[in-house]
Amino acid sequence: MKSALLAVIFLSASAASMADLPEQALAQPRKISERSWLELHLQVLGHGLSYPAYRVSVGLTDSNRVRFEFWISTPMAQHLTEAGREESERILAYHAEGIQKRVGDLLHREFAALWSGYDAKRDFQGEFMTPGVELDDPPERWASWQKNALQWSWSP
Repeated sequence: MKSALLAVIFLSASAASMADLPEQALAQPRKISERSWLELHLQVLGHGLSYPAYRVSVGLTDSNRVRFEFWISTPMAQHLTEAGREESERILAYHAEGIQKRVGDLLHREFAALWSGYDAKRDFQGEFMTPGVELDDPPERWASWQKNALQWSWSP
């Protein structure tokens, strides 16, 4: 019985199977706006910059500025609290500058028409968020990044 079952599995695995998605349909060109294409690239960039200690999302605002949200995990928030304000500001600014650089590199490399008018000081902003203290508490904004500077809004 086992050998018959293994033979069926082996034959099924080695037999050519038809794709669920037709090759011809997958080869069709698609029109997409520059905004939608950039938003997709920014979303992928945010996922690539995320780690277990924090999540990054990057997108466009309604006013066509690049905006990030940096979601700090509870353990990282505890670490930053223990490190003190000066060290926390240094760490958050480091992350904001890194995200800003990656966005600039993306625009320069993939979106030449947008790159020429991009001004990071004007067109890039973000927020550093952490979960509320209690389960039902809203998130807390620790700081924002605007005009190449960290603006602290959290007090331990």
